[in-house]
Amino acid sequence: MATTITLPSNVEAERSVLGSMLISPNASEIALGSLEEDDFSDTDPRNKILFHAMKELHDHDRPIDAQTVIDELIALHLEKNVPSQYLFDLVNTVITPENVDHYIQMVKDQSVLRELLLKFKDIQDDYAKGVPDISTFIAMSNDEISLIAQKRAVQGMRSAKEVAQAVSDKIAKSTAVDNRGLTGVDTGYKKLNEYTHGWHKGDLIILAARPSVGKTALGMNLAYNATFRGKIPVAFFSLEMSAEQIMERLIACRSMVSNDKIQTGNFLSNRDKIKISAAIEEISKTQLYFDDTPNSKLGDILAKAHKLKNSHPDLGLIVIDYMGRIRYSDRPNMSQRQQEISEISGALKTLARELDLPVICLAQLNRDVENTESKIPSLSNLRDSGSIEQDADIAMLLYRPDYYTNTGQSVGRDKKKFGQKDDNPQPMETKTADVNKGQGDVSEIQVIIAKNRNGQTGKVNLVFQKAYSRFDDPSTDYEETMARNEEARRGFGGE
Repeated sequence: MATTITLPSNVEAERSVLGSMLISPNASEIALGSLEEDDFSDTDPRNKILFHAMKELHDHDRPIDAQTVIDELIALHLEKNVPSQYLFDLVNTVITPENVDHYIQMVKDQSVLRELLLKFKDIQDDYAKGVPDISTFIAMSNDEISLIAQKRAVQGMRSAKEVAQAVSDKIAKSTAVDNRGLTGVDTGYKKLNEYTHGWHKGDLIILAARPSVGKTALGMNLAYNATFRGKIPVAFFSLEMSAEQIMERLIACRSMVSNDKIQTGNFLSNRDKIKISAAIEEISKTQLYFDDTPNSKLGDILAKAHKLKNSHPDLGLIVIDYMGRIRYSDRPNMSQRQQEISEISGALKTLARELDLPVICLAQLNRDVENTESKIPSLSNLRDSGSIEQDADIAMLLYRPDYYTNTGQSVGRDKKKFGQKDDNPQPMETKTADVNKGQGDVSEIQVIIAKNRNGQTGKVNLVFQKAYSRFDDPSTDYEETMARNEEARRGFGGE
């Protein structure tokens, strides 16, 4: 036999709100700006009717008091539903209208709880009708519940003094804990930190490039830098490569032993084995978590992210590789893919705000960039949807000159010009000479910060050592040389 549930209400709080509105214009303004008719329960129908009459008076710029409300009830032919004596009883029970905020919150809490219980019933009814796709069903149900929960907060306006003080406290706190200007999660790269001040809570960061330029490697480096330097849990969703493949690249990155040697196990010297062992020990001490479910559905990613946040409240960053592999449903429709991508990017932005952490999502650039003379990407080259640009707080585009000019070998022969920063964390001491003896080419990568909602846009140069899937800051000499070349190019009529 089904159990009948009595929906919650707080009739006394409703009466206190209405009584305060009858004696204080200020209380009326606050209540009418915070509550709706449906926030009043059906336990005492008179309360909802009274609020409706007061709202009508307010909408027609008429004052609200006991007499005007009685007149409005008569005009609405509702005077029999609410005796005039009930209004005077409300006025007499209010101690002070200054507490109206407290009464409003109590009414709102019960209203949200009623709506939540009714939504649970709707979800059960929908389930009884059949669920073709469990992940989509769970994701949609979770979204609906989250929207209801967000209604609970009834907040007033904040004065400039309050907001300014909050910012002042934030600046003081940042100055005290970090002398590099970081206010968010460390990117691991000096120039990138200067532009972004770190990855910030609630931000969606898009990292986009053409295939094989190096976006997965950079995403992996960013994830590792965050957990290694910040000592925080980091989640890495790999929709294209297995966790073991990502780990092989990460071991190569930290040990400076080539990917080929690690993958095949061939030609490993004793020195290589020692470096690999040290790298594995270093990586094992971090809080890096992998999910390598291929072509995951959006609902699964959201659910797993929330679950990890619940078990690790200090979760500091989520990296997803990559957006194009995220499925929106079990039956992909290519004709609607642009709309699906729009839904996905919006959901990832919401995820960042709900979990209060930065989310980095990798994405592909479309082929149009290859039809331009410069081959340098722009925001218009983001694939599938302009909503990605809209939802992103930071959009970074990767440009690798040798990807188009096929000059990787010549760049590789001149590795010394890139240099290597000593402050990049290493599992053991690594000298510049070791880099120069590495197998494979070294490439210059430009990280084009094309959008930065809360900071500057610009270009950051990084060194990509493909054999190790590793990114480093270039040397100071190299940066100065690049700046002089750029200035000279502009002097000869360049852009």
